[in-house]
Amino acid sequence: MSRFGRALRSLRWRLTLTYLVLIAVLLAGLGLYQYVTLRASLINGRIATLSGDLVAAQKLYANGDLTATTAAAKVDALATLIRSASGQQATVALFGPRGVRRDVVPAGADPPQLTPLTFATVATAGTVQHQIVASDLVTGFPVGVADPTVRGAVAVIEVSEPMTPIDAVLDGDLAALAIGGGVLLLLVLVVGLLVTGGELRPLRRLTVTAGELAAGDLRARSRLHPRDDEVGQLASAFDHMADRIEDAFVIQQDSEARVRRFIADASHELRTPVTALSGYIDVLRRGAAQSPEAMEAALGMMSKESERLRNLVLDLLALARVDARSPQRPEDFDLVAVLGKVLDEGVPGMPERLDRDFPRDPVVVHCTRDAVTTVARNLLTNACKYAPGARQVWSVRVEGRRARVDAHDQGPGIPASDLPHVFERFYRGEKTRSREEGGSGLGLAIVLGTVRAQGGDVAIASAEGAGTTVTFWLPLAEGRPPSATAARPRSSGGASG
Repeated sequence: MSRFGRALRSLRWRLTLTYLVLIAVLLAGLGLYQYVTLRASLINGRIATLSGDLVAAQKLYANGDLTATTAAAKVDALATLIRSASGQQATVALFGPRGVRRDVVPAGADPPQLTPLTFATVATAGTVQHQIVASDLVTGFPVGVADPTVRGAVAVIEVSEPMTPIDAVLDGDLAALAIGGGVLLLLVLVVGLLVTGGELRPLRRLTVTAGELAAGDLRARSRLHPRDDEVGQLASAFDHMADRIEDAFVIQQDSEARVRRFIADASHELRTPVTALSGYIDVLRRGAAQSPEAMEAALGMMSKESERLRNLVLDLLALARVDARSPQRPEDFDLVAVLGKVLDEGVPGMPERLDRDFPRDPVVVHCTRDAVTTVARNLLTNACKYAPGARQVWSVRVEGRRARVDAHDQGPGIPASDLPHVFERFYRGEKTRSREEGGSGLGLAIVLGTVRAQGGDVAIASAEGAGTTVTFWLPLAEGRPPSATAARPRSSGGASG
């Protein structure tokens, strides 16, 4: 397609040409109206001039400045006066009640005449009428004539003249209108292209920005000045869309990086116990089974590694369920009773002293029991693992529309450099890098994901030498008064698992 053809298909040219056609139609309508109005005005002006000539001739006729004696002779004389005054050829007829034409002046002339119907209208109604016959303007004037032989006699004077002067004026007006309209349309075309080009420049900027985004530059923006029109709204929406795309892309990249890191960490964590089990099996194959002591030691280590593998798989499954956002079936239940049951069952390494600061009345929450059990057991296991033998205090209270649970231990605390990362998966602090001392680094990640899946939240506060407090919130059941349990006295007691 040629460059001109492509230009005509552009929105800029289409808008400009559309307005150009509309203006051309308006100019044509205005020109037609002007032509018709001017033509009628010129004809009426000429008729008014002829009427003035007729009035002058009638004055002479009325003053008796005519030598004619009969009515017919007077009509002939009147026609002669009118022809002399107007400079045009006149046809004069005396029209009586019976519609009789009497005389034509000059004799033998054959000028254009009114149609019989128009002629009768002039004679009977007494009004001036005109017609365009061929290329002549024919005008009929009614004139009363005193004729004793015909009662109410009326002379109809027809004056005919060429339309050439009027047509010349109209032709000049049409030429001026055509030239002026052409110049105006040309100016409209130039100005329209300039104006639409300026107005559509933001759209071209958006097109360029869209191409940059498609090419991979997610930071490309239109950066247009704010405008209140449709183009400004489009630019604002486009930049907002680009922001969302960039955010989604960053989130996707982060998610993919986390998945890759998770797979690598999970593979590494799974490889360790599997490798250990494989090693002990090789030891038994090489003859350690012949020694009861060696076999017992190998089986003990294999049992320990298999248990570690089992716990790691269970933790990975728990995280997978959290990530998959499995459908929840929340119910209303007493949080105090479920926490009490978990603490009563205990976990390996429970301290001798574990205090409970629970309210006497039930604290009814709306979530899943398994989620609360999983969170409480992970927190208890973490506290027993990283602060072995340290005193623990578990408390429950109501804050607004949520239940708050605090799990505090008086252990060594968490270094400030590790605290921001404790909820990351497979993260272990500098003091717990050994797998013999620390776990897989999934406990708090499971706690965070599980609580948030229930509509709650988790926070941790710790300082070296001052212990650690993990707090999580869960939504209360609907219809439970927020202060029903908070105002009750709480019980405190010691228990060991």
